[in-house]
Amino acid sequence: MTLATGGASAPSVPPATRWGAIWAVFSAGLICGAYVTKVAPSLPLQRAELGLTLVESGFIATMFNVMGGLVGMLAGTMCDRYGHRRLGLAGLAILALSGLLGAMAWNFPVLLAARFFEGIGFILFTVAATTLMASAAAGPRDRAKALGLWSAYMPTGGGLALLAAPPLIAAWGWRGLWVLLALGAAACFVLAARYAPTPKYGGIASMRLVAESLAQRGNIIFALLFMLYVSQWSSVMIWLPTFLVDERGASQALAAWLTALMVLVNVPGNIGGGWLLSRGVRRGPLVVAASAVMALCSAGMLSDALPGGARYALCLLFSACAGVIPASIFSGIALHAKTPQHIATANGLAMQASQAGQFFGPIALAWLASHFGGWGATLWAMLALAAGVAFCGFALARIERRLRR
Repeated sequence: MTLATGGASAPSVPPATRWGAIWAVFSAGLICGAYVTKVAPSLPLQRAELGLTLVESGFIATMFNVMGGLVGMLAGTMCDRYGHRRLGLAGLAILALSGLLGAMAWNFPVLLAARFFEGIGFILFTVAATTLMASAAAGPRDRAKALGLWSAYMPTGGGLALLAAPPLIAAWGWRGLWVLLALGAAACFVLAARYAPTPKYGGIASMRLVAESLAQRGNIIFALLFMLYVSQWSSVMIWLPTFLVDERGASQALAAWLTALMVLVNVPGNIGGGWLLSRGVRRGPLVVAASAVMALCSAGMLSDALPGGARYALCLLFSACAGVIPASIFSGIALHAKTPQHIATANGLAMQASQAGQFFGPIALAWLASHFGGWGATLWAMLALAAGVAFCGFALARIERRLRR
């Protein structure tokens, strides 16, 4: 007896989520986050060794934000046009080489140039990473979890760098810290080259990618939402040490540890947001709920009527609950993009807006505090930003309701 070769074919096995690729991309994201925060603990020694002025130190600290604010969408379009894996790996290579250049810097121009190139490497990898994570996940539930994990790259990597920097700098100096992170970027390049997927790319002209991405209302809302969220969260992160030292009498070391904790508690919110979205929680109401908590916490944090411990506890609650917003943004970008080949362009637009918020938000709040009687005067600005976040949540709810129909 012979077996028939015709008839119905066996059912195809659905692709499995490539968690090895997801963790490889996330590991590289941790290094990107560490590159952002490595400057703050290094600046005092850099100023003493290289003779930097306060203004020059400010340029060293903000060059990342300037680069992302200028070329975020361009970098995303290049990834969609020429390959997410290729340009993501190029970004890691640039991070490693420019990190070594910064570690060898002998004056301000060289250090500034190194930070300039680090900003290019950072934005290239981070705009490509959303597409890499999404393409490695099989099905909407795993995709929401993976992108929720990705949304934690900045607070996790940045917070760990803030915690590790003091002992590392004490042992090896600021140059040793920068060399160590450059070697970490090189190791992540090897990991990503081994495990990162190769999403489909090309076939769509660059200007068409930009035009079609800007035509998606969801992409515009995500960019605005990211800018409003980052303006609040980064302002608290940046000015918390100053507040603790100048107004509460804390030591520099204690202020650094408390700020690192504030950054790290954002991570459970990131991961929890991805988990909630994977369980069917709607993105719009989740964003609105987070905005309400942020507004209430801001009112308490900036109130002189509460004791210092209670105000810091509200600061932690603020950061933790706000973490669901990046998870909502990164997972939503993958959903709202016109095609998978538009994801990096849309992500670049959101990253560009977030970098602008991170640059202008802290400056605006500092101006209000210095001209209108202290940090309490910034409350109305924080409440206005939270209201803007709520508006974005309502707009997303309306747009996604139409998509479901």
